[in-house]
Amino acid sequence: MDISATIQLVITQGENQNVEFKTSFADEVIISLVAFANAKGGKVYVGVNDKGKVIGVTPGKETVQQWINEIKTKTEPSLIPDAETVEIEDKIVVVLSVAEYPVKPVSVKGRYYKRTGNFNHLMSVAEVANMHLQTVNSSCDYECLLFDVL
Repeated sequence: MDISATIQLVITQGENQNVEFKTSFADEVIISLVAFANAKGGKVYVGVNDKGKVIGVTPGKETVQQWINEIKTKTEPSLIPDAETVEIEDKIVVVLSVAEYPVKPVSVKGRYYKRTGNFNHLMSVAEVANMHLQTVNSSCDYECLLFDVL
């Protein structure tokens, strides 16, 4: 199965914990990527509407690189997504993907989001603190175990 057929299959299955559709690139794309990084990772399909209809985008020569730079500068720690441009139904879809970030939480413009089902939720101060402590504790547990072995 080629990449465009694989993406079409994903699109027909709709948005979920790891998939988000956006008609164009805007801050909402960055929010979704941050929410994915704070969860289990995921992909944003730019050029697809909420109903799964491919509408396409018209990226210029440097457009996708500009998007990546904008994502990098608006997130803390900086997210650098993988980007893939695919032609589907004679239209261009840009797939931006991020893995689960190892040190959480990641923010966009000082705000923290997490992915729950197929929605991005703004995290409370308590959720941000708990996520950070869980990340620090799990990395400390690994490092402590590593030093105990040595």
